[in-house]
Amino acid sequence: MSTAPIPFAFNGVIIRRDESSRVSMTDLWKAAKSPRKKKPAEWLARESTQELLEVARNLITPQMGQLELIASQAGRYGGTYAQQTLALSYAKWLSPELHLAVNQVFFERQAEQKDPDKILDRAEAAYRRRGFTEAQIRARFLGKATRNRLVTVLARHGVHKHGYRLCTNATYKPLWGGEAADIRVRKNLPEKANPREHMSEKELVGLHLAELLAAEGIEKGNVRGNTACAEECRRAARSVAKMIVEHEQGPDKP
Repeated sequence: MSTAPIPFAFNGVIIRRDESSRVSMTDLWKAAKSPRKKKPAEWLARESTQELLEVARNLITPQMGQLELIASQAGRYGGTYAQQTLALSYAKWLSPELHLAVNQVFFERQAEQKDPDKILDRAEAAYRRRGFTEAQIRARFLGKATRNRLVTVLARHGVHKHGYRLCTNATYKPLWGGEAADIRVRKNLPEKANPREHMSEKELVGLHLAELLAAEGIEKGNVRGNTACAEECRRAARSVAKMIVEHEQGPDKP
């Protein structure tokens, strides 16, 4: 059973859901900082919970097909997972604050499914809280779409494992004079920071154009493999870097 964030965090704890959209009761318990007597197993053993489950089996189970309302998982991502409505009931029992917070997140996600623009609004607000300028936010959105396209193209053309890093560094070096690690040092960033999150509008737009040209070049030339795709990324980045340098030098004098 794989897991993924809702995504949502409370008290610094990420609340996960499984591939069937059941919510981790274990994460809710940890997020509420509740005592052991409020662990999922204790709530499930309560008579009122058993009555709730009986009603849920009649009302919710038909909608879920063969899926169980409650599921347990062992291992790294282990814990107890519950259908969303039941998870909300458990959250209410744990903590009023947690219950309201989880409710709000679920309502927001439901609204976003009906109107995907709300996802962009939430992302924009998050970038703004982190100090991004309007220009940086626009460039980040544009670059993210292009990056996703390039990654998809690379995967289709045989790039694997460290090949993605090779392609990224092959793009960074002609544009900004160094690989990702060099950019972090130059910008005084933490070791695992994403350089894209700290680029200017011009840097982001230049990167967007380089990755767009690289994706097109790889597709048109049917370039395949880690090394060949990295070279195509390097070629595209050199073209963009040359354009930027020529522009910064000013118009040619007669």
